[in-house]
Amino acid sequence: MKLTRRQSLSFFGATSLFSLLPSSYLNAAINSKYLILVELQGANDGLNTVIPYSDRNYYKLRPSIGIPKKDILTISDNVGLHFSLKGLAKIYETGELKIVQNLGYPNPVLSHFRSIELWETGGDGKAKGRNGWLNDSLNVIENSRNLDGKAIYLDQSGDVFRGGLDGFYGPNSIGFAAAELEARDQTVPVPQSFGLLADLIQGRKQNSQKLKQIQNKLSGANRFSSIGRGNLGAQLSKVCNILSKGVNIPVLKVAIGSFDTHSEQFWRHRDLLRELDESLYETVQALQNIGIWNDTLIMTYSEFGRRAAENGSRGTDHGMAAPHFLIGGKLKGGFVGEVPNLGRLRNNNLEFEIDYRTVYETVLREHFGLDDNPFEKYQNKGLFSL
Repeated sequence: MKLTRRQSLSFFGATSLFSLLPSSYLNAAINSKYLILVELQGANDGLNTVIPYSDRNYYKLRPSIGIPKKDILTISDNVGLHFSLKGLAKIYETGELKIVQNLGYPNPVLSHFRSIELWETGGDGKAKGRNGWLNDSLNVIENSRNLDGKAIYLDQSGDVFRGGLDGFYGPNSIGFAAAELEARDQTVPVPQSFGLLADLIQGRKQNSQKLKQIQNKLSGANRFSSIGRGNLGAQLSKVCNILSKGVNIPVLKVAIGSFDTHSEQFWRHRDLLRELDESLYETVQALQNIGIWNDTLIMTYSEFGRRAAENGSRGTDHGMAAPHFLIGGKLKGGFVGEVPNLGRLRNNNLEFEIDYRTVYETVLREHFGLDDNPFEKYQNKGLFSL
């Protein structure tokens, strides 16, 4: 299934609604940058998401679950997207989707709990970080921006902000009931209360004032009530309403699960990718309508990938490297990294090429303007630019 480049990109033709927004919002938006984190809980199968269809080894390794060539959304001579990702394919056409291939880290571990800890704290297979990978940088950003909060998560786990104190919020802080997600619930302990991340800060005056300020901004009718589909769509609807009402929070985290597809993967993975695609597609449209698309970056992440060969249950087991998506209004799209080499596997695993912390460093430097950041030693100025 070939998608041709359209001369008229009606997908992104929505008119900016800056004129409909309050002046206080406009002043904040001019200097604001936003990062939306999308966790693919349970470990997404990268080879059936970004498909090296020209490699005959792909169909040898996946005789039952390989995506038929006729159904693949081809975006290059060698690579295509799963047929459920029509929206992302359109975004790729506009040059606003970057696909980072073969992301991973040294000394990989294939435990859900241990690996997601590493991704969310910026560690590797030998050691995890102490706090969330964004925390220190968010403290710096707060010094230069008048923030309502530093970060908010809309699913059931805010471990990516572990150790965060004032200004780190959970779904209950804005009256949102986070639905349970299968993979995180099974593999990572979930806290029993989902308000502020630390009970100790609930009584602090500063936090209380900030929360009242947020709640006042969120009062009244919502513009976005049905973005995308499913659980992820509900979370991203809330994200878009938060941003449309001028709440100045630079990092917002959502999640979709479960991608832990050990058996009967084909249709289950199709449904998950469809939910991901439609929700992200419509989120981009909403952010364009709000007028902040050029200041926003969407980034997917997951604890690890899946193995190259299917297993005996028509599924895939825990693997190492995987591709991930970056989407943004000022992003120069395309590919980073090589097409996976399916003829050079290590114990049925793809070998990682790009350390995921290189992506973190680039996001902090290019998107937030933080040249001095905790991942400076992983700097690769050729990774992508904004």
